[in-house]
Amino acid sequence: MASTFLGLNTTKSGLNYYQAAINTTAHNVSNAETEGYSRQKVTSQASSALRIGNSSGMQGTGVTITGVEQIRNSYYDVKYWSNNSLKGEYGCKYDYSYEIETYFNEMNSPTGYTTLLTNLQNSMKDMADDPSSATTRVQYVNDFQSYTELFNEMANNLQNTQKSINDEIVVRVGEINSIAKEIFTLNDQIANIELRDGNANDLRDQRLLLVDQLSELVNVTTEEKPILSEDGHDSGATRFTVWINGEVLLDDLQCKQLMEVPRDERVNATDVKGLYELAWRNIDGTAGDAFDINSPTLTGKLAGLVAVRDGNNNHGFVGKSVDAGVNDRGVYVTMETDKNFTLNTLNVVDEGKIRIHDTDYYFDDFEANYDNETGEITSYTFHNLKVLSEDGASQEPANAADIKTGVTARIGTNVNFEGVPYYMLKLNEFVRTFSRHMNDICTSGVDANGDVGLDMLNTLDVNGESLDLAATTGDTSFTSKGVSYYRLTALNWDIHDDIMKDPNKVVVSDERAIEQGNVEDCNLLKEIQASLNDASIFKQGTPSQYLESIISTLGVQTKKSKVSMEHQDNIVYSINYQRLSESSVDANEEASSLIVQQNGYNLACKVMSVLDEIYDKLINGTGV
Repeated sequence: MASTFLGLNTTKSGLNYYQAAINTTAHNVSNAETEGYSRQKVTSQASSALRIGNSSGMQGTGVTITGVEQIRNSYYDVKYWSNNSLKGEYGCKYDYSYEIETYFNEMNSPTGYTTLLTNLQNSMKDMADDPSSATTRVQYVNDFQSYTELFNEMANNLQNTQKSINDEIVVRVGEINSIAKEIFTLNDQIANIELRDGNANDLRDQRLLLVDQLSELVNVTTEEKPILSEDGHDSGATRFTVWINGEVLLDDLQCKQLMEVPRDERVNATDVKGLYELAWRNIDGTAGDAFDINSPTLTGKLAGLVAVRDGNNNHGFVGKSVDAGVNDRGVYVTMETDKNFTLNTLNVVDEGKIRIHDTDYYFDDFEANYDNETGEITSYTFHNLKVLSEDGASQEPANAADIKTGVTARIGTNVNFEGVPYYMLKLNEFVRTFSRHMNDICTSGVDANGDVGLDMLNTLDVNGESLDLAATTGDTSFTSKGVSYYRLTALNWDIHDDIMKDPNKVVVSDERAIEQGNVEDCNLLKEIQASLNDASIFKQGTPSQYLESIISTLGVQTKKSKVSMEHQDNIVYSINYQRLSESSVDANEEASSLIVQQNGYNLACKVMSVLDEIYDKLINGTGV
């Protein structure tokens, strides 16, 4: 049977409820501008009723506070994280594509390609007017060198961009690790509070805000499951797990960390040395399992940085092993590829690592055979193959019998984006193709001394001497470290060293004219002049049109990245607006709730006052 004083306890529960509701509203209002804060609401239910008689039913006993609920929709969180990662990826692609575009746009500046080409054409005209003049020859050589230096500068700028991206990857990995540690710490704090029936809503907000930040760096997913006690019941705490690109980053028991691992070899011929791969850090600080930065599912800023740094537009080396054995240059493997690479477009490193099926082999150099008519490479033979020792500390000769044939082999990874390696490849193709065309003209004539003409466009070998590229005419094979146009890149392109020292070695006419004493004959010089506007040198047309096609392609890519970034930004804004419409604090709504809670509190106080009068009359007025 209910106590005579049941009303006091019932009213007290109401006062406690409204007091808690008012305090929660005050907390909401105080955090109205706090980033990541989700509004809270006191939840309640009627207290257990008392039986007051066999047939009189049940007597209510007031209200019980069941908790303080966090108003948040996890569906919008998941959508936000997914689209925020794409926004971060497109943002990085746009920023660095725009930077690369700036380098190429400088070609149209007062000191750019157009001006240098005009200067070169003018110096050719001056030399045609007075081919025996040392002054015109020196000017011609200097203008041609300025022409090559422009490509050196552009290639160096691209490499600097690749270095900058590599450095930023380190920064982003540091941010991922830092966020992971903070979330792990919050997991522990939240579990300690909730295991004791406490409320950790504010810490949960901080945790999800960190996940928001993490989602911009890398694609993230989360899962929260209740932790069961030893007797199988819900302990009140939960296990919060975070994955990045499908791999566990942290849960309540572990917090994994990423680390940078410098490549011990280059993937593309003109890559900067020491570019980073990523791996999970072991407890002892060493690198553990690899984290696949080239995964097609990876998004976020990390994916955007890797795409621009390593993007070769699927021009990586992928082939099939057809033969393996041993020769005088050690263990070798011969490969064929379906891709129509030529000596001018080849982007394979001169020494490095090749993966055959599921084994990595290191090679010292390679030899390529090509069709003399089409220039297409038909086969590659990689020499002196080695494998890592069991302890991974050194390399040892491979066993030819272990090398599988008829299987896929690749160098690096095909990255479907036009990044730094792709534009370096295009510059290298220009340098090699243009040099071969010009050099063929020069070596068909003689210099002012009657000697056979030298290769005008060249580079230096390891001994500091210009390569004898003319000697490779008619070859159907080349070695990666031997003399060939493969050795020419936009980074090392230059004028033949002997021509720089002696302008008399500049070729302007053929042997017949010199033998006849016709030093004013400039038939070969005219061919060189015509080459600057020859539409047959490149598939894209003239040398200028070839470069314009690169700029056009780059412009399209930059615009596409910008449009995608802006589109994704709009989506993220829309999703966040929907998310905030549920979880954020609305001043009008809180003011309305406060009035309701105040009225409820006042009414409960009124009930208490009435009960006070009743109990006073009962005790003092009828107790005599």
